[in-house]
Amino acid sequence: MVQGSADEAAETLAALKQLRERAHRRAHGGAWLPALGFAVLLLASAALYRHPLAQPTSVDATHPFWAGLPDEQVSPLASYLFWFVGTPLLFAVVALWYAWRARRHGVRVAWPLVAATGLGVLVLLAVLAAVPVGPVPEELVFATGPHWAGLSTPLLPLAAAVIVLGRAEHSRGLLAAGIWIAALTVWLCTSFPLGHLPGWTSVLVGGSGLGGQLSLRPAHYLVLMALPLLVVAAVNLATGRRPR
Repeated sequence: MVQGSADEAAETLAALKQLRERAHRRAHGGAWLPALGFAVLLLASAALYRHPLAQPTSVDATHPFWAGLPDEQVSPLASYLFWFVGTPLLFAVVALWYAWRARRHGVRVAWPLVAATGLGVLVLLAVLAAVPVGPVPEELVFATGPHWAGLSTPLLPLAAAVIVLGRAEHSRGLLAAGIWIAALTVWLCTSFPLGHLPGWTSVLVGGSGLGGQLSLRPAHYLVLMALPLLVVAAVNLATGRRPR
């Protein structure tokens, strides 16, 4: 009798666990499309740079970094339009996607907060950086600082939106992806030229403490930023298609 009750309890717990997993997949199985959209936007922005892959002999960069990273742009105006048109379009696609999922599955995700975060930070960035395009500030070229001028980049609003999406979707992967994009952006955009390594990094490997320079180009860094988003999208899509 006791054994039978224990077996029934175990079966009930297993059924409840399966029900919770099914409900979670139903509620958050749509995160793959926004994650993929953010990744595509990042990768597409490689076209904004004059030398996205090749190593030039010199770099004529301008500030603010409307292309995203501190490197030579094809056109600052084209970069500005890319982000201030492409980002709202991406959020519009995300809104339609979640509206369709709400009608089909009867579950809602707090996507308006994601859009409000990304667009809000983007508008704030436009207000703060509404200055004529000019040369890279000297404090970014030399190690004296402060380095906050380098944070005038549309990559940070994108990172903030990914982090908020991770909270809304209860996705650790998206949270990690957003933090990863933000961390890379802060490192890359607070010094010039692109890929500068501070002195303490060379000390860690037994160097002289003078720092160094990575030879990666903008497209390489954008791939590194987008990679976690692509992994999250693939995993979410695969788990969402498991048999129910």
